[in-house]
Amino acid sequence: MVSAISNQINGCIMTDTFLGVQPIFDRERQVVAYELLFRGASGGFEASGLDGDAATSQVIINAFSDIGVERLGRDKQLFLNLTEGLLSSDLIQTLPPDRVVLEVLEHVRVTPALVVAIERLVAKGFKLALDDFIYGSEWDPLLKLCHIVKFDVLGDDESAIEAKLASLPSRYRPKLLAEKIENRIQFVQCLNLGFDLFQGYYLAKPRVIAGKRPPANRLQVLRLLAQLQDDSIGLKDVERLISQDVTLSYRLLRFLGSAAISQGRSIHTLMQAISLVGLRTIRQWAALIALGNLDSQHPYSFTRSLTFARFCQIVGERNLPREKDALFTVGLFSNLDELLGVPLPEALQYLPLDETVKHAILKHEGVLGRVLANAIRFESSENTSVSPPPGLDTETLSTYFLEAFAWSQEIQSEIQGA
Repeated sequence: MVSAISNQINGCIMTDTFLGVQPIFDRERQVVAYELLFRGASGGFEASGLDGDAATSQVIINAFSDIGVERLGRDKQLFLNLTEGLLSSDLIQTLPPDRVVLEVLEHVRVTPALVVAIERLVAKGFKLALDDFIYGSEWDPLLKLCHIVKFDVLGDDESAIEAKLASLPSRYRPKLLAEKIENRIQFVQCLNLGFDLFQGYYLAKPRVIAGKRPPANRLQVLRLLAQLQDDSIGLKDVERLISQDVTLSYRLLRFLGSAAISQGRSIHTLMQAISLVGLRTIRQWAALIALGNLDSQHPYSFTRSLTFARFCQIVGERNLPREKDALFTVGLFSNLDELLGVPLPEALQYLPLDETVKHAILKHEGVLGRVLANAIRFESSENTSVSPPPGLDTETLSTYFLEAFAWSQEIQSEIQGA
């Protein structure tokens, strides 16, 4: 019967995702920050064939959604190389300003519009760094705003490094970072010349940390992107579109958990998350996801999650109206271990979900957990001791489950035909 769901679900193909990180040290050789670098299956940025926007976008996705910057510690600053386009985008404002250092590359054109965009970001608490710095008067508007200036000292002797420092007008007093330090002599020279921060192969080479990206439905992402451009779309419509794809929902909440938006608040529902973000940023976020490598997968990979989500929601709509949205969330994320290929507690660990929601998923606690346990019972067609929620009977729940299964099939058919 409904156990046919199990037969239809094939194993999801997970995509490897990579992030390069290079430590930045203080004068006591303590790690105080990491520079985030693009790394792909074929190597670094030069081998990727991507332009700067796409590569930086991929770094943001990998760091704040798929891998998680919490793996680098919560007390370390994160240097992020940014293009002109991304510096002017609303998306950057969703990153945590207390952690992210906006690194302006040497080839960026300093325009009035760029200066205004950076002024707004600095006012929000972001720190600004100027990379591979060589002084010219065109940099004065940014030098007034910046906190860190990075000097490339690769192959330089002490006099060459001193000359670079002397080029910086004395009226500016940012912190000084020496990058591409290649030996101990050079490190000591930079210490003696008054540098505050240090980076280079002598201290630590970049390392690559790996993660797994959940499979994403390319057609659903494209459909979402197209519909989000409609100015008449409302938040409820956005919720409906995103909730139809469990990995889009997961990546949105994962991003919220790493970014500044949730501000430590627990999230109970997708609508709450979407309301926190706002439609404008959702558009930016969806475009960012589209820049990543979206792999197609067998359409039945999500059948179980969609069925559980709709089953739990039906129970809520018809019997527990106050819990209907939370019930949908519980059902939607109940199979993340299957989708991500990691244990369920690990999959849920960094999502900013309320603890009652997490306990319902992991331990089947409370009324939310009991509804989910019934979904699992019907899906497996096994006789268990799970009792129906108050006021419901097994026959009614079985009807709900069949209805939910039909809904999940219909949703996936719509997505395929979009």
